[in-house]
Amino acid sequence: MDSINRFTDSIKSQEIPLNVVDTQGSFSNIPFVFFFENTNGSSDFMPRDVLHRSFYRTMEYFPILAGHIEGSGRGNVKIAVDKENINLPEYIEDTSDVHFSGLEAAGFAWHAWPKGVATTGPGPRANEHGKIKLINVHVVRLRENSGVIIYVSIPHYAVDGESHMEVIRRWGTVCQMMVNGDEGSIDELPTYSFDRSQAIARLPDERIPVDSTTEKLFTTSSIMSEWLAWISPKTRGYIQSAIVKRQKARTHMFHFSQASYESIKGRLGAHLPKGHDMTISQILLALTTKTLSQAHRAVADEKSKGWFNINIFKSVENVLPIGVVFETRGQLKIPPKSYIGNILMPKIVLKPLSEMEETTTTESLAKTIAGFDETVNNISAPFVASFIEMVNSMPSCFTRPAANFSHHSSAMTFIYDLMPDMYAADFGFGRPAWVSPIESFRANAVLLLTAKDSKDGVDVFMSTFPETMDKVLKNDFWMSVVKKIY
Repeated sequence: MDSINRFTDSIKSQEIPLNVVDTQGSFSNIPFVFFFENTNGSSDFMPRDVLHRSFYRTMEYFPILAGHIEGSGRGNVKIAVDKENINLPEYIEDTSDVHFSGLEAAGFAWHAWPKGVATTGPGPRANEHGKIKLINVHVVRLRENSGVIIYVSIPHYAVDGESHMEVIRRWGTVCQMMVNGDEGSIDELPTYSFDRSQAIARLPDERIPVDSTTEKLFTTSSIMSEWLAWISPKTRGYIQSAIVKRQKARTHMFHFSQASYESIKGRLGAHLPKGHDMTISQILLALTTKTLSQAHRAVADEKSKGWFNINIFKSVENVLPIGVVFETRGQLKIPPKSYIGNILMPKIVLKPLSEMEETTTTESLAKTIAGFDETVNNISAPFVASFIEMVNSMPSCFTRPAANFSHHSSAMTFIYDLMPDMYAADFGFGRPAWVSPIESFRANAVLLLTAKDSKDGVDVFMSTFPETMDKVLKNDFWMSVVKKIY
């Protein structure tokens, strides 16, 4: 029996109702690209047939990814796995004339990638057959078998960053077992839970009220938000893809080293209360949002000098809305690598533009860090429980943040927790030489990513409008503490 038939035979029909913790990510895919080098010039490096077989054996552990996203209006969404109508993963194999050494020499910059590596965009959009695939894989073998690129994209409906990385880690484990002749033990690997009620079952009895800003954003509906919740996932995906395409966002990867972190932390100490926490995430939350806000202002000031005095970045009520997104597995004591789904929780904060647009100095940065204290320091299990109960009581509310943020062209999203070890996937031939998101992304977002040397700071993925990014790259404070990777 070949690997695909074995996989399809293993599928059992089931329905997995999604809740707002899942559907709030419905506007995004999670697409990452993994670069593996054939360091020894081996002729049997990451063999095609083993990669293919191990992938479908891996998929036996993730039947949710063979389902269909179905919506019934008013925000009710489910993943329907139908044994008689399996939504097979997209698995594409290609070869490229690009040599691994060329990619390495270019620092793995997006422009150096073989054309068409990313087979999906930043949002879940139906393919030419009218289906939203729940996993897209593209395996590209480089010239002279010098390396392999693996692209993996999964809609945020089904997984968060931790779950996505667990899929690639498990695939690597299964491939290793095949390479080592231990295929018989694959069925003994731990299984996963996809049951969304698992998170609900772990909610504590105690409750702490959701902050008023986050509550207002999720409870304030509009014609636009209700319409976005009512339309089908396919239509919603098409609209989001069109918006991202129209934004023409420009993205860059930066490295924030451990040395930069220690230096800034030392300087900030004189401007913050003794013992004040200063994690990398706290510093970068304040620093990136200030940097982007100043860049938006610089562009707006230039636009306002024209005859028509147009300020394209004018914000409502002179505040900057920032969605700070937290991973909450730890708060709910969900065992690591056991649950495949979404456990993300956003907190919405409105920062005064006057503060965010103030030139960054050690003193002004310290002020902004302190201003985020209430946002980042109160992510307790009782708070998470209140948020989950609030949003799950209103299935259509998942579109409200996007609808409300659309009124603020400079509104930002900051993913607070570091993407889990992106370099852990080893297919039996060594860890990836490089891992990267794709270049295309919605504007005004910041993600913190595992650096290749996990002991030397973090990598920062930043997206914004092209003119705004030009100003970011001219921000003296920002560019003095980071290195632009590409």
